[in-house]
Amino acid sequence: MTNTGNLRTVFLLLGLVLGIIVIGIAGFMIIENYRLLDAFYMTIITIGTVGFKEVNPLSDSGKIFTAILIILSFGSFGYVITNFTKFMFEGILKIILILKSEKENFAT
Repeated sequence: MTNTGNLRTVFLLLGLVLGIIVIGIAGFMIIENYRLLDAFYMTIITIGTVGFKEVNPLSDSGKIFTAILIILSFGSFGYVITNFTKFMFEGILKIILILKSEKENFAT
């Protein structure tokens, strides 16, 4: 993959994470009438699977939204972690191959 492709994928992954956070904040603000800070807090403890303590008890709609947010975030973060691991492995593998090639060229 080219550097441009890698950069595009990195921005896609960051956008996906930020998108999940924005959806969570908006959902809690709309469904539960939370303030921005409370909605942000609820989003982070939900997608982080911490489940520390709700700001206020959730309505039935809020519980459904929270469940959907958890499912979406698991899938999204799984995708992000997989791609990040792929980038790391490909980068390390590329370095190993370059060093091996240089070592072989130096030996001859």
